[in-house]
Amino acid sequence: MSHQTIVNPHNIKYIPVTPIPLTVTPHIYGFDLDHTLIKPKTPNTIFAKTADDWKYMQFTKDEPAIEKLFKIVEKDPLAIIVIFTNQGGVLTVPANSKSYNKFNMKIKLILEDIMSHKNGEELLRRLWIYSSTKKPASLKKANGISAKKGKVMKLTDLKGVKSSNSASKPIVNLEDKFTEMRKPEVGLYKEFMKDFKEKMAIPVDLKCWKWYCGDAAGRKSDFSDSDKAFAENIGIRFKLPEDIFI
Repeated sequence: MSHQTIVNPHNIKYIPVTPIPLTVTPHIYGFDLDHTLIKPKTPNTIFAKTADDWKYMQFTKDEPAIEKLFKIVEKDPLAIIVIFTNQGGVLTVPANSKSYNKFNMKIKLILEDIMSHKNGEELLRRLWIYSSTKKPASLKKANGISAKKGKVMKLTDLKGVKSSNSASKPIVNLEDKFTEMRKPEVGLYKEFMKDFKEKMAIPVDLKCWKWYCGDAAGRKSDFSDSDKAFAENIGIRFKLPEDIFI
């Protein structure tokens, strides 16, 4: 297994089990997932119907988007790739939800496909994936008048949650956590930076970032500008998929 899966009510994280060893600060390349790196196989659909209903985006005739990630890693020995994705239809509460199982299997299939490539292991050791999730209906039940400021909840206060975090660690105002994790808010970015520092024992800051690439840029054909605003809120350069893959 190439990645450790960490599941919280408000996010899902896939962290390399044996990340590439680095002794100097990395170069970090950020990407959105859906309609930037992958899209459904099913024609004329926005969302995947099943765990295997995906294929790589292809902005040129001969090269799928994943090949760009291989090229980045090949050319830049300090490269780290991180994917930030909003998954507003994915519930991790309860822990056995169909939406979580489908999403988790899709990510595992993507990781398995990457491993099948010639330099797959090299990319996987540099690949981190962070996803926001859907706020469960049980949150309102657990909170009651819950959204009051200062309300202290524990992860175990939500029935069916599975998490690698200690149940003794309180989360203040859980409802806010779901908002913070959804792009264009920067919660996923903060989670990655914290995890990377802890696991790699290397200081990282904004200067390490090359760009963040996503399809939601506020153009007429876009559903939102969440990717562009996400990069702006962090303070890093934003790139369209066409800028990177063509």
